[in-house]
Amino acid sequence: MGKTLKKTTHKINTAIICKNCDGQVSGNFCSGCGQRADTHKLNMHFILHDLQHGLFHFDKGVLYTTKQLLTRPGHTIREFLEGKRVRHFQPLSFVIVLATFYGLLWHYLIFDRLHASLIEPRDGITRASVKIITWMTEHFAFDGLILIITSTLASYAIFKKRKYNLAEHLVLNTYLMGLFLIVSLLVFPIVYIGGIAATLQYGIVQQGFLLILMCWCYSQFFNNTSKAKTIGLTFIAFLVISVLNLAIGYFAGWIVTQF
Repeated sequence: MGKTLKKTTHKINTAIICKNCDGQVSGNFCSGCGQRADTHKLNMHFILHDLQHGLFHFDKGVLYTTKQLLTRPGHTIREFLEGKRVRHFQPLSFVIVLATFYGLLWHYLIFDRLHASLIEPRDGITRASVKIITWMTEHFAFDGLILIITSTLASYAIFKKRKYNLAEHLVLNTYLMGLFLIVSLLVFPIVYIGGIAATLQYGIVQQGFLLILMCWCYSQFFNNTSKAKTIGLTFIAFLVISVLNLAIGYFAGWIVTQF
């Protein structure tokens, strides 16, 4: 009896206590808050390992999510909404990482020559258009956020009879924006090599990419509807998105002409 009590006391004394919620931990993670049991003093090794694990591991993180979106986007996003989330980079963080990288490339490799070509309006490009293009290239993340919002509103309105709520449509279109950024990064070298002519036409090409990616992604995501019907509704959603973005563009044009 005394030996049993002694062993029990020893186990209690050596039990791991969660440093986040003070709960007793059995296993590698706290069952109360989910924090890891083996927390250590932070050092550069921890920072570099965390960065590598979050961004560059093929089985989890940015590269895993990128691979899944490039091969089966709609199925991947639907599975994420259904609960398969532990291996994926979170949607907003995913887009922020990609948008930041894309924005830096655009700013340092494209922006200066584009801005120089638009200093003096020509070929029907008005002063307001120059300001809008300049502002969009300087605030790429904000431009992406507008596209996510308009896409979410459009898909929610067009596919409202499906089982997904507004927040789920937001996740759908956030990951779709991530896929759009991935494709944009893949063709970025072509735009850079093509010079100012390719850069000025890139916006039109991107709209084509967006429509194709929407049809591909939505036809997989809404798998309880025929592909023909889903693609037809996707075209309608794309038109709604275009109208919303055009309205926002005209409003932005009116704002910039006041200054």
